[in-house]
Amino acid sequence: MRKMTKRSVATLAGVALAVTGGTAAFAYASGWFNGEGSTVAAQSSEIKPVQAIATAAGNLWPKHSVDASVTVGNYNEYKVIAKTVKAGSVKVKAYNTPTDTVPVNTCNETNADISLGDPTDTTINPTSWSTQADWIGFVTMGENASPDCANKVLKITFTLDGELLP
Repeated sequence: MRKMTKRSVATLAGVALAVTGGTAAFAYASGWFNGEGSTVAAQSSEIKPVQAIATAAGNLWPKHSVDASVTVGNYNEYKVIAKTVKAGSVKVKAYNTPTDTVPVNTCNETNADISLGDPTDTTINPTSWSTQADWIGFVTMGENASPDCANKVLKITFTLDGELLP
């Protein structure tokens, strides 16, 4: 048998590598690969409230709108944008004074004729309760507001609609 030289060892190693690589490529390309059974475990985020606390910048009367100074909070792990007030979500309770705990029954969302405009696309960062915004013309008392709602403290609740941001 002949003596192995460096050149013949290198040639033999190159041939072995080419055969091995070619076999692996053939196995993959010809279906001789089965990746079934791979898994990943993940947890989806909880959907938490996005809430606004607004203060109207003046008094209301029929056919009059006022701006609102707003603080918005987002308890989610992701950035969101407040886009609209959900239709049908506006509720009104009227009180004689700011400290009253029992609303008067003569003024509510029906006869106060209150409508809310859309928030001016307010972006709220995750886990933040400090986003400040001014929503222009946000609170409007309609022309059909009852005189029973005159000189009352109105507490208006509503639901925001929005979407996730990247």
